[in-house]
Amino acid sequence: MVAVQDPHSRPQPRQGWGGRDPDATLQAPEIPVIDIGALGFTDEPDSGQAVAQAIGRACQEIGFFYVVNHGVPQDLREQVFVEAKRFFALPLEEKLKIPATRDHYRGYLALQSKGYANGKGDFFEGFKMQLDLGPEDPDVRAGKPLHAPNKWPENLPGFRETLLTYQAAMHELADRIAQGFALALGVDRYFFRPFFQKPLTQLSLMHYPPQPPETLGDYFGVHPHSDTGAFTILMQDETGGLEVGHRSGEWVSAPPIPDTYLINIGDMMARWTNDRFTSTPHRVINRANQNRISVPFFVNPDYDAVVECIPTCQSATVPARYPATHVGDYILGVYTSGWQGEEGFQKESTSLV
Repeated sequence: MVAVQDPHSRPQPRQGWGGRDPDATLQAPEIPVIDIGALGFTDEPDSGQAVAQAIGRACQEIGFFYVVNHGVPQDLREQVFVEAKRFFALPLEEKLKIPATRDHYRGYLALQSKGYANGKGDFFEGFKMQLDLGPEDPDVRAGKPLHAPNKWPENLPGFRETLLTYQAAMHELADRIAQGFALALGVDRYFFRPFFQKPLTQLSLMHYPPQPPETLGDYFGVHPHSDTGAFTILMQDETGGLEVGHRSGEWVSAPPIPDTYLINIGDMMARWTNDRFTSTPHRVINRANQNRISVPFFVNPDYDAVVECIPTCQSATVPARYPATHVGDYILGVYTSGWQGEEGFQKESTSLV
């Protein structure tokens, strides 16, 4: 029997990180930009070692880093933003035809669908997709939790095809970055591959409407949190609004940088590494007087994977801090918590302006 970590027992923000400071404007020069061009294209033992060392430092110091030379075509990235805007511009009644629910967490997530301790849902709407499993997939037929077909909008030609192409590119990039993590931790470069055979990876499109100034002290675009899975690959537009918990207890900006992805460590990687790699709290507040679009790719392992402390991250004097964690149970607990109201929807217009 695997001892499963309580899904609500997550890394806690340090004092000061939970505050709602509407004027946080500090920049984050300590978030490095790392060229990963040498990583993941060869099996040579020394290939990518310098890149891995830079990744390791960033993961231990702040848990965030940007990557360049990532290999994802610019035209594909631009088309994803086009498709996101097309989807969110649909009438609300069209989007609500494919609702994401507790039991089937794919499709449209309406504005403020999820509520938290303050009783106010996060100020974004989203589209969620995972592996594109058909009705004949054995796990779908068996009713296995978190295994279900995606929900796709009608009369939006090209939307599904673009997102599936981008999802495939994200899986390739995630594998390269995971090799960097493994090398930084002193294990085989393909250590993480067996945990991602049929992963619970999630691609999200997220639209943050402009927040009126009077709401900045009461509402978050996304409340302070740490991510659930191993790590996240974020593509964001030029609007900004993402803020990272700094060691000083302040919030600092993680602004968009052209032609980069922003990577951050999640709870699963923190458990794998005994907190050597930091799962850092972060939040979103859309202070700009314009819509914000972001596209996070959450790199979650397989449902039946069990995450245990990597041998190189523990010793007689530094024992494992976490029990073995069943990935599916942990993620299911997170996905099904925090819904706002019985239906989980606040049916308000969120059309793009």
